[in-house]
Amino acid sequence: MNRPATASTAGTPSTAAGPLAGLRVLDAASLYAAPLLASLLADQGADVVKLEPPGGDAYRATAFWPLVARGKRSVVLDPADAGGRAALRGLVAAADVVVVNEPAARLAARGLDPATMLAVNPRLVVAHVSGYGADGPAAGRPGNGTMGEAFAGLTHMTGDADGPPMLPSVPLGDAVMAYAGAFGVAAACHDVRVNGGPGRVVDVNPVEAMLHVVGPTLVTAAAGVGAGAAPPGRLGGGLAGSALRDVYACADGGWLAVSVSTPRQLRDLAAIVGAPAGTVGGELGAAVRAWAGGLDRAEAVNRLAAARLPGAPVNTAHDVVTDPHLRHRGALRTLRTPEGATVTVPAPSPRAAHEPATGDPATSATPLAGVLPTVGQHTGEVLRAWAASAHEPAAHEPAAQEPAASAK
Repeated sequence: MNRPATASTAGTPSTAAGPLAGLRVLDAASLYAAPLLASLLADQGADVVKLEPPGGDAYRATAFWPLVARGKRSVVLDPADAGGRAALRGLVAAADVVVVNEPAARLAARGLDPATMLAVNPRLVVAHVSGYGADGPAAGRPGNGTMGEAFAGLTHMTGDADGPPMLPSVPLGDAVMAYAGAFGVAAACHDVRVNGGPGRVVDVNPVEAMLHVVGPTLVTAAAGVGAGAAPPGRLGGGLAGSALRDVYACADGGWLAVSVSTPRQLRDLAAIVGAPAGTVGGELGAAVRAWAGGLDRAEAVNRLAAARLPGAPVNTAHDVVTDPHLRHRGALRTLRTPEGATVTVPAPSPRAAHEPATGDPATSATPLAGVLPTVGQHTGEVLRAWAASAHEPAAHEPAAQEPAASAK
């Protein structure tokens, strides 16, 4: 239900606009991936409260903190204390979504196990993040995005054909899992609020999220398992089913990424790089390499774009934060720390076409927009506001009978 802003919440993320405005999310998770899931919900307008232990979240001391704290209010409670446990129960009763990622025994000790929370709030959506899923032989193993990349087969497919498997130098599995989990939460909330479905646990893990990344490889592999064929192997920069896909050094020291697959693209690429008509495979790759090596990267990108061929600069992180296209798009936003320093993070994505990114202190009229919270900064106001409008104990009323202003 959408809830109007009150004096105690004005100027906070709870009044943010967006498709998830009015959705209350308790981020009771730790580490990176599960809190990032909650950040993605905040990006879309949800009122997300970050539950921190006394003294603050351990990730406050890392570069991950702006990514997992953006758009959230901070509440400090101690579930080991009777008062803290009662207050936490009140937040669960008022929430639409709770995100957790700890083992079952620890969740139960804090009153955050799914069974307890659904008894308190039968319409609740619980996003339970784990390493390998809630059941199965591997359930209970410690896991994270990196383990998901390896277990799902991505690591085996990454690297040069004659080299060892490689891990990416970014937390890919965590980010993919967070997006998959946010989608699962949004779908569950739609079912609860629009279709009148019951609350439920959304089982989120990086392994099954990463299976969608390696999907084309699995299609090929599954067909060959019974026949005793070797599993697909590493292709360097190549991609099975793609006619040409690689990176090429340019004259100015930059690198160019090219990926073409259709007959038209192959024909036009051969013409641009000066290869004979019909050149494909390694010969075409060699021609592209020679062509790119004689041009500055920007010129190579422009020539490919003029021919409607996909080519892009292999940007460094410095290139990304200064890129004019990304700046025009508002794809990066600036957050402010409580001490007044600034930090750059990705802007909400996706968003409606032509809709500007919001929550940036440089562009917003809201005083607290884009300001990372101090430890426990919003404890009092959140406990007051959420306790004032906790959910009914059951979803017996169809969503269509609720006033339009309170529909989710």
